Amino acid sequence: MSRVSATARPVIAPAPPRARTKKVAAPQDRLSTSKLYFRRVKRSLKPGLWVLGVASVLIVGSELVRSLPAITPTPVVVRHNGFGLAELAADAGLRISKVEIVGAPTTDQAALQAAIGVQPGSPSLGFSLGAVQARVEQLGPVQSATVERVLPGILIVSVTERGAYAIWQTGGGNGTALRFVLIDKAGNVIAGQDAAAAKRREPSLLLLTGADAPQNAQTLVTELQAVPALAARVTAAERVDGLRWNLILKDQALVKLPATGEQDAINQLGALQTSMQLLDRPVEVIDLRLAGKLVVRPYPSATVSTPSAKDDHT
Repeated sequence: MSRVSATARPVIAPAPPRARTKKVAAPQDRLSTSKLYFRRVKRSLKPGLWVLGVASVLIVGSELVRSLPAITPTPVVVRHNGFGLAELAADAGLRISKVEIVGAPTTDQAALQAAIGVQPGSPSLGFSLGAVQARVEQLGPVQSATVERVLPGILIVSVTERGAYAIWQTGGGNGTALRFVLIDKAGNVIAGQDAAAAKRREPSLLLLTGADAPQNAQTLVTELQAVPALAARVTAAERVDGLRWNLILKDQALVKLPATGEQDAINQLGALQTSMQLLDRPVEVIDLRLAGKLVVRPYPSATVSTPSAKDDHT
């Protein structure tokens, strides 16, 4: 027979699931039209307020800086430490060993060396070629110059001198000292040149006098060179009243050229020399100032007349 437990457990049925209650949101109050308007205005003003604030800060800062007392800046002395590129290259052996000067026979060598400013032993890269050229070209006798650096240590300075065209005698009046200076073909004075030394080198240099002689020298010399027989005898030329020339020959004869038709007069004199050796004769003055006419005045005779008996009784 089966055994039945005296204490039987009752069967409890599970509770039915609890229904979830939906949360009902609290009703919200609707904003009025005026509140919506002011909220929109506030949002639109925010960027402008930021810009206005930044501008105000900048203006106030600028005014504060202006109000501060001026401070004089202290100069900063930059010292060369000797370790630049030029010094490094010099330490590696790039130093000037020779300075060659080409084409400056009449320029003062001491002045030229001073203008170059570079000595043997100087760093090869420690100077500007353009600066050397500019200093050399400032010398009076120098027309142009080129400067070349040949590494490791040669500097070549080639000089083209201003050619001496004539010697100009100036001064000597109103207490001024008489001077002789060289002029170039354009009539410019060549400073720093010895006119006497130039005359010794070039005996054919013409001596000119007259205030405007340098400006008219080229025309006269060109006209004389067209008649070699006359040019070889002319030693000086005097400018008269800014209008014409007087020529002084080597035998001290005076040739008066006209104010107009100068070349024709010179050609006429050359023809007379060819036909009758006029310039070889003892004449004192040859006057060509009148067109188509020639006036020749010989030197006065050396014979002195003896007084007559009639003159002794008078």
